[in-house]
Amino acid sequence: MRKLPGAILSLIVASILLAGCTKYADKSQTQQLSDLKSEVATLDQQIKTAEQQKADLQKQVADKQDQIKKLQSNEQFLQQKLQETHQDSTKSN
Repeated sequence: MRKLPGAILSLIVASILLAGCTKYADKSQTQQLSDLKSEVATLDQQIKTAEQQKADLQKQVADKQDQIKKLQSNEQFLQQKLQETHQDSTKSN
């Protein structure tokens, strides 16, 4: 029974000593952490900018594809009219 309070007291003393020996970050580590946080923020901004540019380029591609489809449709229409005109002119002769 006497050993139990002594063991508890030893455990408390050991905990206090260990807590007192905890190493805290020094100035260079704090500066390094601050630099890394700043770099992460810069990289996050670059990612957002690149994603916006990607979205803009994708929109431009979609617009160009729509233009191509319209031009192909116009080309088909003109080819058809040209053939009709050619057929009409051969029938007239």
